[in-house]
Amino acid sequence: MPPASRTNMTTASSQSSALPPEQIYERLRAVVTERLFLTPEQIEALRPDLPIVQGLQLDSLAQVTLLAGIEDEFHIELDMEDRQHITTIGDLVTLIQQRWAAN
Repeated sequence: MPPASRTNMTTASSQSSALPPEQIYERLRAVVTERLFLTPEQIEALRPDLPIVQGLQLDSLAQVTLLAGIEDEFHIELDMEDRQHITTIGDLVTLIQQRWAAN
């Protein structure tokens, strides 16, 4: 196999272990849809700059339900410090990506 082909295979395999933000977002959207009782308008409003708690109008039980769903879906743990730094959907996507890469 020519050297260039081996390099491309190495790059492709290392990239496949990373979880792309778009895929995280879609899986996150599925968790929100499955776990929370949201209106179609709230689901449509999901975007990276949306403040999670205020934008989705989540009470404390809904917040815990969402975080448990995220931990189950992505096989990660979110501690209290993490939760304090998550403001928007984009923050959450970034944190999930970091945790996924660390596993």
